[in-house]
Amino acid sequence: MELRTVEELMDLLYACRGTREVPDRGEAPVDAHDHALRTAALLRRGRPADKELQVAGLVRPVGRLLWPGEPTARADRAA
Repeated sequence: MELRTVEELMDLLYACRGTREVPDRGEAPVDAHDHALRTAALLRRGRPADKELQVAGLVRPVGRLLWPGEPTARADRAA
């Protein structure tokens, strides 16, 4: 799937609400949408000038929706 607009990206981000992510370290599953919002908020407070990093934190779960599977299998597709 290729995302062409911000609206498509935001629709996909919204679609991940309720999607449970299992952390790599065996911790309890977390809601992907909530995790993305918390990550972006923390990055905004910690690195207010780095907008690209904030956006990366916000849209991280989108990558898992586009390329599901094991984290090690996705590594070769990472930008």
